[in-house]
This record gives sequence, C-alpha cells and structure tokens, in this order.
Amino acid sequence: MPVYNGGSVINDTLKSILMQSFTNYEIIIVDDCSKDNTVQVIKKIKDKRIKLYQNKKNLGYSGNLEKCRKKAKGDIIFLMGQDDILAKDALLNTYQAFARSEKIGAVTRPYYWFDERVDKPVRIKEQLNPKKDGILSIEGDKQKSLLMFHTLDQLSALAYRRKYMDVPFHPDIFPSHVYPFASIFKKYLVVFLKDYNLAVRIGTSQARSSPIYGRKTSYIYNKSPIQSWVDMFNNVYREKKYHQFRDWMIKNFVAVNYVGLVQIRNYAQYRHLLREIWLLLKYRWENIFSFQFWFFSLGCMLMPAFLLIPLVDWYKNNFLSKKFAKIKIKR
Repeated sequence: MPVYNGGSVINDTLKSILMQSFTNYEIIIVDDCSKDNTVQVIKKIKDKRIKLYQNKKNLGYSGNLEKCRKKAKGDIIFLMGQDDILAKDALLNTYQAFARSEKIGAVTRPYYWFDERVDKPVRIKEQLNPKKDGILSIEGDKQKSLLMFHTLDQLSALAYRRKYMDVPFHPDIFPSHVYPFASIFKKYLVVFLKDYNLAVRIGTSQARSSPIYGRKTSYIYNKSPIQSWVDMFNNVYREKKYHQFRDWMIKNFVAVNYVGLVQIRNYAQYRHLLREIWLLLKYRWENIFSFQFWFFSLGCMLMPAFLLIPLVDWYKNNFLSKKFAKIKIKR
C-alpha cells in the first residue's frame, strides 16, 4: 500500500484488510513523506502484520509503488490504495484463484465506486461472469481480454504472482501498475473473479484534485492518459507476434473511452481536453462517425467544469446509485 496524505481514510481501509477471512499476509505500507497525520493513524493500529516504512524524500506514485514491491516478501503481491475498502473474502478469493495452478500469473476483479456511503455504488466495472470465475489467455477471446483491461484502471485488489513480475511499475501514472500485469498476461493465465471484492472511494481520488494548480485541477493529466495507455500497449506488446492484439486493444479499448473526457474536463485544463479529443481521432478515425464521440466531445467543450461537476455528481448519486443498488461487497 503506497500512501500519501491519507490520514482521513486509511483507518477504514486498514480495518477492511485486518478483518479479512484469510489471515496469512503482511501489510507493506510505504509513506511518501505525508504532510498530514497518516503515519500517526497507522501507528495507532497495533498488528504485527503491519510493516510501515517512511521515505526520506517524496518518490511519487510509481516510485513509491515500486518501493512497496521491493519490500514485499510474499509469493503473491496484492495492491491496495489508501482509501478503498475490501470485501471480507477478497484475499481468500484471490488466494484460491492462484491456488488453481502455477500457470495463474495475475488476478483481477470487478469493482464499484462509492461517494459518501460504501454500500451505495454510483458506478461499476462489469463482471465477466457473475456465476463463476473466468480464466483468460492472451490467445483467447479479445472481447474478454478487453473487459479485463477495463478493470485495471484502479490498482486496489489487483494481484500478481511475484516471481512472474518481469516489468517494474512504470513512471506514467495511469497505467503504472498495468505494465507488470500486462506483461504477465503475455505468458500466463489471468483469473477474472466473479465477485465484487472492492469498493473504490471517489472523493479522495488523486484523479480529481491536487493543489498544484490554482483551481481544482490535477497535475496527473500533464501527460495524456490516452497516450499513456497507448504507450503501455506499444511498450509491453512490442514483439511482432503481439502486434495484432496490441493494435486491436488500442483501437477498441483505449480510443473509445469517451466517458473519460468528462473527467478531463472537470479536473484538468481545457487544453488537456482538446488534446484527448484529438488523440481519440488519431487512434480511431472512425470516431468521426460516432454519436457518442461527438456527444461527449462537444458536451465537454461547451459546458464549464463548475456546471459539469455537480451535474455528474447528481447523476451518479440520484440515478446510477438506484440502478446499481443491489450490488454490494460482503463485509
């Protein structure tokens, strides 16, 4: 768990880990020079499985994540953000997935976002199969692989067999944790768990705000999220035998993320929005004929963030929350 200024939320996150039905684990926490009470909150929790390290200088997200990996000793590395909540059987489900075979190299999961209440989903990542865990191969169905990549945008509750991690976490923020996962997928199988094991907190997300700019925008958009993902596919799947898979994923996964424009409009600078719109066209020229592309592009270009942010939050809390009311994590 890489942490930075998480004092207001990390206690709830650690509780959800310490209450797991599976108990054979260590919690590696590396604090990246927090300026709040994060370290004090962690130290108040007395559990020998918690191992806290403090950086002497700020390493940034990917640097801190890589230091966490190097400190870990377990056979399985299970990532966790400082502000998210685990279902009580999350570690057990993940462990059992790896126990199926040595050919299992990584595990992913569906998850949902919450705002004020953990039992009130406001947005979800779809299940591959609600009745049973799925086992995916890079030689298999591309649509299933696409759905797998859709779940990788959040690091929490992703798991890796440590000895198969041959690529480090990358400096590009958005796909930083995806690099080793995608590399493992070239050689080994991935289990896509059926259960919702994770609830992701919206309010404290790094993607929403940062004090770097005068208004409520985030520095993490300085490099294009779209280009970061394209670079990831190009770097990890550079070998000729993966080019068809790589190109298909860029065109059908990366270059159709129209909804992502809303996040850019709300929490980045206007020039970043125009850049992302151009990249959607660059990597998928067919977007010219897409109603969704123009709906989100023109809508985000014309509507100011101070109107769009409350509109999006209202839509999530009053409409989507009802649509997803039956989805819960078991606590």
